[in-house]
Amino acid sequence: MDEKLYYGRGKDCDNKKLIAFLDEVFFIDDEPETKRDFISILPKIYHDEYRPAYNNFVVQDENGEFRAAVGNFNIDLDVCGEKIKACCIGNVAVGLKYRSMGYMVDLMEMSVEEMMNNGTDLAYLGGQRQRYGYFGFEASGVSYNFEFNKKTAKHIFGGRKSNLRVEKLQENDTESIEKIDELYQKNVIKASRPHKDYYRIVTSWRHNPYVVYDGNEFAGYFFIDYGCSWVSECAVTKPEYYGDLALAALEISGKDSIRFNASPFDKEKHGFFTVNSENISVGGCESLLVLNYEKVLKAYLKTRASYTSLADGELKVLIHGKKADERLRITVKNNEVSVEKFDGEVEIEFSHTEATRAFLSNFSFEREKLNSAAQQWFPLPAFIFSVDQM
Repeated sequence: MDEKLYYGRGKDCDNKKLIAFLDEVFFIDDEPETKRDFISILPKIYHDEYRPAYNNFVVQDENGEFRAAVGNFNIDLDVCGEKIKACCIGNVAVGLKYRSMGYMVDLMEMSVEEMMNNGTDLAYLGGQRQRYGYFGFEASGVSYNFEFNKKTAKHIFGGRKSNLRVEKLQENDTESIEKIDELYQKNVIKASRPHKDYYRIVTSWRHNPYVVYDGNEFAGYFFIDYGCSWVSECAVTKPEYYGDLALAALEISGKDSIRFNASPFDKEKHGFFTVNSENISVGGCESLLVLNYEKVLKAYLKTRASYTSLADGELKVLIHGKKADERLRITVKNNEVSVEKFDGEVEIEFSHTEATRAFLSNFSFEREKLNSAAQQWFPLPAFIFSVDQM
């Protein structure tokens, strides 16, 4: 590292300067009339009160000008009652004049080292798989996508419109926010969403949040993306409302077709969409870096057991993890999960990346090496809602 440059966490006094730097790097080619900026795209983390500069590892020259930045945003996850300390990597940026000088590598390594030192269990990001694979991240998670279109709707509903009334969520509508959060909290995997920040969270990535009513009674909600092509999150108070919510979202979109994203554990949603969708696909979620396999495997295996029956069995594995080696015994009996350290002989040994693929990726030849019971346990449902990503 060049001794004349500053490497470390950003300073609070540089919040605005940092955001201007990020806007220039990411959005320099935007047309003026549609130009984006980080404050509007991610209001939940780039306002001064959230200390955006401090939550970045940066490279600055002697004049304080930024050359590179890597966001490092902590977030608490509740995974089937297990508390997971997570960190999201965001806004990985290198100034246009400073590409291919190793700044991104230096800052990513600083970020991962910080996570290992502060007890982070799991990190995630969105980005090129091979680019971030050098730092231990691997494409992971499971999500379902359901296409619902006008032709499908006509066959199912005979061309009628939705019976639900739709209103766009307003920032000061605390009553609706509380009701939305009540539904969100029913998810077996969820992130911390403080009510004071709720509107900023649900409008992240320029989502438009809507509330649906049956008459004057709250019936559910949905978040639709800026381009009105997909619903990243939705929930209803009664399963029978899903049909009318789908119609309502299709009407709001103004398009012939719309895609609904769903987690693996949302069985009520699957009940409607697997029957009434035109196309269904299974995709990944984010790229994950597991720093505590014992804790992460236990939490997500418990999650899987919460919505499906797991085969009885045992797996003894040695994982050469990014942070440390972990020798684990994984047991399922009567759908009860145990993951614990042990000192005996193992039946299989994985590198860090092999373990991530075997346990958390949709498709993995490494999984074929597991015993038959263990093959049925995976992939684990690592899922994070779009508005909770950074």
